[in-house]
Amino acid sequence: MYNEENDWKLEHWDENTYREFLEYLKGQADSGYREFHSGLVPGKEQELILGIRMPKLREIGREVAKGNWREYLGENTHRYYEESMLHGIVLGLGRMEYEEWISRIGEFLPYVDNWAVCDCFCSGLKQVKKNLEPFWQQIDTYLNSEEPWTIRVGLVLMLDHYLLDGYVEQVLERCDRVCSSHYYVRMAEAWLVSTAYAKYPELTHEYLLRCRLDDWTYNKALQKARESYRVSAKRKELLKQMKR
Repeated sequence: MYNEENDWKLEHWDENTYREFLEYLKGQADSGYREFHSGLVPGKEQELILGIRMPKLREIGREVAKGNWREYLGENTHRYYEESMLHGIVLGLGRMEYEEWISRIGEFLPYVDNWAVCDCFCSGLKQVKKNLEPFWQQIDTYLNSEEPWTIRVGLVLMLDHYLLDGYVEQVLERCDRVCSSHYYVRMAEAWLVSTAYAKYPELTHEYLLRCRLDDWTYNKALQKARESYRVSAKRKELLKQMKR
């Protein structure tokens, strides 16, 4: 059972414990934040967003991950937006072998149905750093998915973890192979390319001169690069002239 001393670092979770946990989450809700955040997460009904701020969600996730997080994930109902957020946070913190980690990511992907859950989950996957090469191959399966949110996961994972020497060229090559008209896929792709431009301007500039991005994604990438404080004024002027 829950107590104030150990928060949610529990060694056992069951249906009753999880019901109590949900009541606790509802008690952390901020109605003003709920109304504000609901407008940022289209496609998620307002009544399914409790309105818990991210610092608090991360704090709760850290506590859960210290206990029997596997049983916790087994009880997670994913009814509320914050439940899916917490699943992603805990998955990023739980200690496990690589094979189990990959399996659990696959189990979680069907619950990624908006940009916020996607982006929070991807940024929190700290295990990527220890498994760069094998996970690089796994990301390709996400990019080849027919589910747009799974494709976005692949793109944001590359953005967060693979804009590195030895990978950035392959990242850009993969962008050329992505085929989706979904708004949040194209936005993630533009965000990825513009961030690559900020970190690797010469290499990414050459890519833009020959890339196969659709016109909307291409122009959005140029726009976002021009908005970046990390891109020089000279390069911003060049980008302005490259608009399709």
